[in-house]
This record gives sequence, C-alpha cells and structure tokens, in this order.
Amino acid sequence: MGKLSDDEIRQIVQKATLLQKYGEQSSPGKATDTNEEIQSLYEITDEIGIPRTFAYEAYMELGGIPVQEPMVIDNHDFNSTSVVGYARGTVDKELFDELKGQAEYHFNTLGKVTRRRNKYIWKAKPVGPSKFIASANSPEIELEQIDGNTKVTVSQSLKTLNKLYLPGIAVAFGGFMLFAGTIFGQTGNEVAPPLIVSLLILTASVFYARFINSRKKKRKKDLQELSETLLGKIERHLKSTIQSKEMELEEVKGQIDIPENEYEEESVEKDSRPRIK
Repeated sequence: MGKLSDDEIRQIVQKATLLQKYGEQSSPGKATDTNEEIQSLYEITDEIGIPRTFAYEAYMELGGIPVQEPMVIDNHDFNSTSVVGYARGTVDKELFDELKGQAEYHFNTLGKVTRRRNKYIWKAKPVGPSKFIASANSPEIELEQIDGNTKVTVSQSLKTLNKLYLPGIAVAFGGFMLFAGTIFGQTGNEVAPPLIVSLLILTASVFYARFINSRKKKRKKDLQELSETLLGKIERHLKSTIQSKEMELEEVKGQIDIPENEYEEESVEKDSRPRIK
C-alpha cells in the first residue's frame, strides 16, 4: 500500500473517523492529491465511507513530524507524570481553540485557560464528583512559544492509581502472615491448606500490583499519544500556513501587469490628434 504501513493506515483511519464524528477539518482542501500514498489510502477510506477531506486531514496530521518526539520526564515524583515534546510552528488563537478541543475530548472535561506572555496554559476543571478525583482534576497542558517553535508539556496526577495499591498491600500482608504462621507451625497440624491459601494470596497480590503498574504505563502512553496529536496539529498548521502563502504568491505572480509606459504612449497619441473645431 504505497509507503504507508498497516499500522499507519490504521492510525489514519481511526483519526479520520474522529474528525468526521466531531467535524474537525481545518487544513486547506487538497483531497485531490494524486500521490501514490494518498490514493492508496483513499481506496480504503472510500470503501468504509469516510470522506476524503477527513482522510486527507488525518494523513497530513500523521505526516507532521515533530522536532523532538514527546518523551516522559523522570521527575522522581511517584504521584505524577509529565510528557514534553517540541514542534515547529507557533500557536495562534484559532489553532489553540482546536488544541483545547482535543484536550477536552481526551480528558472528557472542560478546562480553564490562562494566557501569559509566551504561553497558553489549559487546566482541567471538571464538575460534580469528578472534581474530587486527582486523575480528573489534575490534567494540565502548557504550550510555550520558543524561537518560532512550540514546547508542549502535558502532565497528570497518578495519585488515584497509587491509592489502588493499598488493598493489594493489605491483602499481601495478610497472606504473608498466614504463610509465616504456617511455616512456624502456628496453624495446627494441617499445614498444606493454609500454605496453599497463603501462596495463592501472595501470588494474587503480585498480579494485582502488576495490573496497577500496567494501568500507570497506559496512562503515560495515553499522554504521549495526546502529545503527539497536539504536536501533529501544530506541524500541520505550519504546513497549511506555508502552503497558503505560496498559493497567494502564485496568484500575485499570475496577475497581468500593464506597464505604465503603455498608458503614457496612449496618452501621447490622444494629445497629438488634431482637434476638430
């Protein structure tokens, strides 16, 4: 399928589906692009009923390559995580509104916007019971303009997930005490049943802890994917701006300019004609 891998095609189709659902489409319409990659993609999106404008939008967004891939920052904080990435281009009000909508969709909550000299800061502001949950009220996105580039920082608290360790620790402690009592003969003559039960409890605790760790890893991966989406939008916006300027220049060059001397010659001829009295 051209140069697009199966994974890239799947990402484009998923993104195009979201764009179609939420009506996002902002890059200049070049859905008639004839390169092999996009035409191969259209064969798939046409079959599943996705308009080419949204397929092209998703394709352009995938093509936006950030200056630096977003990476998780090791801030030695067990209770939070941050992802930082850089993209070429700056953020204007129109683009920021698009990025804000993406953030609110991702975190499923509205947010409060703060504007500083060279920064946009979006902070989640959930309503109802969600505002008491750290994972819901902690998300924050900072867009900082640096020498024509944009630094994107996405952060979120992990306290809610960390609290899930407590039941596992309590159960593991109980299992360990039962295991110790069995080993030191405090459970009577029947050794096998308590020993088996204690081992099962300890094993379950280990798998439970692994489950919580996997949820934390997924949370970090989701933040990375959100960062990549935001960076892609910034890159795409820069490309769109450059393309628009190029089209304007082409239109200006295409205009026919009549030299001033032609008007002058015409004026001379008119003045030189004898007046009929």
